[in-house]
Amino acid sequence: MQPGTDTLLGKARRALAAADAALEGGAPDAAAGRAFYAILYAAKARLNERGLRLRTHARIATAYASLPALHDAPAEALAGALALRAMLAAEPDAFDYADAARLVAQARAFVAAVAG
Repeated sequence: MQPGTDTLLGKARRALAAADAALEGGAPDAAAGRAFYAILYAAKARLNERGLRLRTHARIATAYASLPALHDAPAEALAGALALRAMLAAEPDAFDYADAARLVAQARAFVAAVAG
C-alpha cells in the first residue's frame, strides 16, 4: 500500500459513518454530502495507489475514469456523485430521504470495493 492510501481510506470510512449517522438523524442533505465525500476519498485512495495525487474534483474524476473498471466502484458513480453535489449546492432541499439512502448505499459499496 502506498503512503497516504490508508489515510484516504480512513477519511472515506469516517465520511461514510457520518453519512449513516446523518441519515439516521433525518438529515438527507447532510447524508448525501458525506456520502459524496466517502466516494471522493475512496477514489483518491485508488488514484494514490497509482501515484496520482490530484486535488480538483474534475481532475480526480477524469483520472479515475482512465483506470480499469472496478465492480461496485465505477467511474460513473464518481461522476454522478459530483453532479449530485453541484445540484445540492444549488438546491439543498431537493434531495429526499430515499435519494440519500440510495447514495449512502452506493457510497458503502464504492468504499468497500476500493478498500477490498
